[in-house]
Amino acid sequence: MHVLIANNIYPPIMAGGAELIVAMLAEKLVERGNRVTVVSTCSPNDEPYPVEIRNGVEVIRFFPKNLYWHWERGDRKGYEKALWHLRDAWNGDAGARFKKILTEHRPDILHTHLIDGMSAVLWRKAKQAGVPVIHTAHDYHLLCPRALMLTKSLKICTNPQLGCRIYKTWHIRTTRDIDMFCSPSQFLINKHIESGLAAKSTAVMRNGIILPEKIEKKHDEAQTKKFIFAARLTIEKGCEVLLEALKLLPPDLNFEFQIAGKGDYAEKFETLAANDKRIKYLGYISGAQKDKIFKDSDWLLIPSLWYENAPVVIVEAAAYGMGVIGSNIGAIPEFVQHEKTGLLFEPGNARSLADAIIRAVGDKSILVNLPDHTRVFLDNSSVDNMVDGYLKHYETIRKQA
Repeated sequence: MHVLIANNIYPPIMAGGAELIVAMLAEKLVERGNRVTVVSTCSPNDEPYPVEIRNGVEVIRFFPKNLYWHWERGDRKGYEKALWHLRDAWNGDAGARFKKILTEHRPDILHTHLIDGMSAVLWRKAKQAGVPVIHTAHDYHLLCPRALMLTKSLKICTNPQLGCRIYKTWHIRTTRDIDMFCSPSQFLINKHIESGLAAKSTAVMRNGIILPEKIEKKHDEAQTKKFIFAARLTIEKGCEVLLEALKLLPPDLNFEFQIAGKGDYAEKFETLAANDKRIKYLGYISGAQKDKIFKDSDWLLIPSLWYENAPVVIVEAAAYGMGVIGSNIGAIPEFVQHEKTGLLFEPGNARSLADAIIRAVGDKSILVNLPDHTRVFLDNSSVDNMVDGYLKHYETIRKQA
């Protein structure tokens, strides 16, 4: 089978977890004997970008004409962003170039992921060429120009402005060219259905990640419980709530708390750590350092204030034998079973978070029974499981086309 995958950026160009998921899917499909071509974008300064083969995957990059390349947007003015989005609503240049690729490569299936920068014109060109379309949504790009459904002050948007409502109406209308709409969470799918999703079918497809070697972790009740918060240190990730919650903890409570990441709240966490020996600020962690910290930790915190879709770190927590304390918001409850694989608390409520931490410090059952509750979850989160699922969906929509 020849699978054509479209994602706005592709390794070695990286911005987040989606590119990693797409690359693992593409390379694993090749290992299974399929032909895979990835279409992505590049800076106008890099054109013409030579076609390359990366781990068996053919990668084609081009710059869809617009005011600027999406990943070089920087601090653009409001009117520039508005004009960029207007062009990106239906990018004729991207459509023409993509049509040529379809004609030359004649794929059996088109699988799109993040298409902002190329636009939904890809779906229409594929349908005109008789190529079935499957789309995996990793964020809320089709519903919100920011893709986060947050206001400028980074709070949940409940009353979008007129321009945002027009944006959503248009983008949802384009989904009628999709044969199957997938997402790692049912929550994200439901949000799109509520907005009028026109795709012919939907399916939850969990992201597959490369899991660490099996980790046998013993949680001794007498040991000091160790917590880790590893994220971008910004307000929507719940940093303000976490700061307040840590201040509410009793001074004689025995625990160790490590904070990892960079962002607006780094200085505040450094100050807090300087005044409480139980708390440490680590800065950004990765590689062997991250591996060691995750192996040594008992609990992972996700105090997010926004509609998280499918945080990969929850899967990592399960693989490392950590319980998760998470906000009861977005798709987090789909991945964290309250009182089985972790604890859920009221989002934005520092007292509720503090109480969850106190309970976790004295926990006598959740961590001990964690392997029994995470085994199936981890099996469903492997790269092979993800590839198996997509191959079945590819065959299904090809037969229906």
